[in-house]
Amino acid sequence: MVDILLRNASIQDCQEQVDIAVEQGRIVDRGRNLSLPADLEVDLKGRLLTPGFVDSHVHLDIAFMNQWERPGRARPFRSPLELNEEVERRRKKFTLEDFEQRGKRALELACRHGVTAIRAQCHVDPEVGLRHLEALIILREKFRHLVDIQIVAFPQQGFFAQPNGMDLFREAFLIGADVMGCASNLERGQGIDFRQHLDAALDLAMELDVDLDVHADLGIPWQVELDDLEIVYLARRVKERGYEGRVTAGHLCALGSAVPDIAEQAIALIRDAQMSVISMPDMYRLARDDTQHVRRGLTRVKELLSAGVNVAFASNNVRDAYRPMGNFDLLEEGLVLAYGAHMDSVEELETLLKMCTLNPAKIMKLDHYGLEIGCRADFVVLDAYYPSAAIVNQSEKLLVFKSGRPVAVNRVINKLIKDDHLTKSDILL
Repeated sequence: MVDILLRNASIQDCQEQVDIAVEQGRIVDRGRNLSLPADLEVDLKGRLLTPGFVDSHVHLDIAFMNQWERPGRARPFRSPLELNEEVERRRKKFTLEDFEQRGKRALELACRHGVTAIRAQCHVDPEVGLRHLEALIILREKFRHLVDIQIVAFPQQGFFAQPNGMDLFREAFLIGADVMGCASNLERGQGIDFRQHLDAALDLAMELDVDLDVHADLGIPWQVELDDLEIVYLARRVKERGYEGRVTAGHLCALGSAVPDIAEQAIALIRDAQMSVISMPDMYRLARDDTQHVRRGLTRVKELLSAGVNVAFASNNVRDAYRPMGNFDLLEEGLVLAYGAHMDSVEELETLLKMCTLNPAKIMKLDHYGLEIGCRADFVVLDAYYPSAAIVNQSEKLLVFKSGRPVAVNRVINKLIKDDHLTKSDILL
């Protein structure tokens, strides 16, 4: 007797439908016409089964700063500088109760949309200290039945605002941070060169033996030279210091402003340093001052993929001062990226599905992730029969499983369950 038997599942890159058996939170068998009794048996009738979605770059501690009932800005968009000032003003007043309320909304919505793992950027700086981190650690434990959370120590005010500023980050890792973060643009107004900032972050990541997650090249100048790109400097340093495979870079918008020859050189350096890249499809925020030849604010997604770079996409900001939209829905973000990056072929749309599952799982180094025997039973049943259709149709996530337990059940599920063993007590949302 197994806990769950999913029959006739379509799986990306698999030529035939298969049955999946789950016992004690793991996939214990996979094949055609499995003859196993099960507590819960569901005939998927060819519907698509994917590993759980992975949102690999989310500013979770400030998510849902905006009002819940009437999403959107209270007044028109202001400059990015003013938005940053708004975040600075409001985040200093967050209470533990506020964190828990917003975090509950965020994580339950993410779960409803099939997200089973999140890498959460978390503000760490002299003004808030470790308060945001302490709150996310509580959320990480409280909602571990829904989602795995990695926490990035994100330097909202940089590293050099106060003497011995790096000691605060060392303390962050003592109490539970997982990944070192950095964003050199946050210190440019203080006269700190981006190289100094990146070196400080890499030094500490290597000292603590943790991965490094970088906000890089967020600006979108009309044209850049090779040595103007933060990612180029960092890729060279990573190679010099032997930290290949330990660094992820988000945004890389300026890469899209480089002429093809420079972009090709930069991408080769990224690939050789075994760095991963995360694209943020929130294009609406950048280049608002452009009156002609309006730039997208995206990186060169297709060129990076063609070069063999591991590329994912993520939500980034969800209903906060920076972006009043977002639903922790990676199919939605994938469709936005498909428009922006001109990814419209069947192959490219299928790649998008991997960019929110397998590729970010590699970034987060998730153990036993996937749909093979021995993998954790974190997966999503989609109301689609092909990967490209899941993106284009914005298919419903019919069932979401975390460690072999159904944690979200969405519409038309009554058409799927063969034996009515699924009760309200099994559903956590």
